Amino acid sequence: MADPQVVKVVRGVELIDQRVHADPRGALVALEPHENLPFAPRRVFFMAVEKPGTIRGGHANSCDEFLVVLKGSVLVEVDNGGERAGIRLERYDQGLWIRAGILIHLREFEAGTILLVCASELYEDTRHYDRARPDLFLADCHA
Repeated sequence: MADPQVVKVVRGVELIDQRVHADPRGALVALEPHENLPFAPRRVFFMAVEKPGTIRGGHANSCDEFLVVLKGSVLVEVDNGGERAGIRLERYDQGLWIRAGILIHLREFEAGTILLVCASELYEDTRHYDRARPDLFLADCHA
């Protein structure tokens, strides 16, 4: 597979294009560790949001996360302690890699949004912080 296109959003956050295998039957996107998924996931979950105005996140994590919208859209606001940005996820062929220590807010969900999240650690091994922790992503960041 060719290297996916990567766009730096802020230090510690990258938007990664995903390869879509399409034919008359539909589209398939495979997430493969260290190919188009930058880490081997230890936890995978999804959020199904029906109610507009819902806000999720509001914390930084001690693990990396990779977000992909399967249906609908969401505004992802990120803060690395020095830079802030917002990016709307609305395509299943793009994933957002958020390194450990980045403060995340999820807002402006379209009704019926389904957001897939791959995390580099199990929930029980993950810590949450109420502010950005640049020390976490700078310690292991080549982004």
